[in-house]
Amino acid sequence: MTNNPLIILAIDGGGIRGIIPAYILNQIEQTIGMPCYKMFDIIGGTSTGGILSAGLTTPNPNSNTGTMPFTAAELLNIYETRGASIFVAQNCEVDYCATYVADDGKGKGVEPFLQEIAGKTTRLSYAQKTVTALAGARIKQMFTTGYIVNSTGNTVQDPVQGKDFGPYLFNWADAAVNPNDDYYVWEAARATSAAPVYFPIANVGGGAGNRSPALSKWVLDGGTMSNNPAVWGFSEAFRLGLTSGINNIIVISLGTGVYPGENGIGIHTNYGHLTPDNGNWSETPWMLEKMYDLEGYETDATLLNIILSAVPLVADCQLNALIKAGLQYYRLEPFITQSLGAMDDVSPSNIRALQTAADKYISDGGAGNQMFNDIIKLLKAQV
Repeated sequence: MTNNPLIILAIDGGGIRGIIPAYILNQIEQTIGMPCYKMFDIIGGTSTGGILSAGLTTPNPNSNTGTMPFTAAELLNIYETRGASIFVAQNCEVDYCATYVADDGKGKGVEPFLQEIAGKTTRLSYAQKTVTALAGARIKQMFTTGYIVNSTGNTVQDPVQGKDFGPYLFNWADAAVNPNDDYYVWEAARATSAAPVYFPIANVGGGAGNRSPALSKWVLDGGTMSNNPAVWGFSEAFRLGLTSGINNIIVISLGTGVYPGENGIGIHTNYGHLTPDNGNWSETPWMLEKMYDLEGYETDATLLNIILSAVPLVADCQLNALIKAGLQYYRLEPFITQSLGAMDDVSPSNIRALQTAADKYISDGGAGNQMFNDIIKLLKAQV
């Protein structure tokens, strides 16, 4: 424990929109003149934010030294140039399979991609030991979020929370003391980004094939329960005894862009044919039909979209309330248009537009620019 403020970096989920926090982090690293592992005590993320968190704290197997983590610039470049390696379309012989493949057996898919980036057998404990030993390292904990839906894949009698179901953090601290939690880094990244519909459920651990010997788990994207992982970062500070109190914590939370229209739904505009008026809807309108959002754009799986939008808003409200108790909390997230809201649009034009949105947000003199400058001043004072 230290009297110095504990600085937490938390990064939201959002697919290819991870370009937004990657761009912001690159600007922070360039302005401060040092990498993230020297600036933050805890780095954690959900989904694409989990991939970024792992990259910022895991030795780059393709670097000259083999010990230095990725810089934000390197991760941003990967998103810019390799996005299509994550989203590889799947052609199933049966109906209702996920949109994108996990591993096609021929070196394509999100799993081979993550193994290439993080290493096929790099464990969480190894990443911790290696990166914390680097000169000037401040980082003490890294985590990615996930939600367990099964352990063995089969029927489970008397299922146990934390083993067979429930929230789970892939993290350095637990991996260092318990081999059952010492997953490969790529597994931690794969599990946190196993977005339902987009990707198959992540099967990690168990020791079979190229899986780690850690406990077997079938895991969904952490966004299903905490797309904004900032509260997890806050709670980890206390769980691990890294802080003396709330007055000693700084939380910097990075979103992937919010499209306001997806946070609600048209009531009277979603009326016609078999759909009743006044929100009197069954599961078919809520889950299966295209419906109009707040701004009048059509969207699928409306109820799921609203839930996933609500989760990060809740965390933001909770942490804002804790400012009155002494927490220093900073949230950077630009508003984006409906056209930029897709998680899997890896077209060059969309990637450029996301970067433009991020750049404008932190540099145009508005609230985002002021918040960015406040964060820079804070980090310069601490590092």
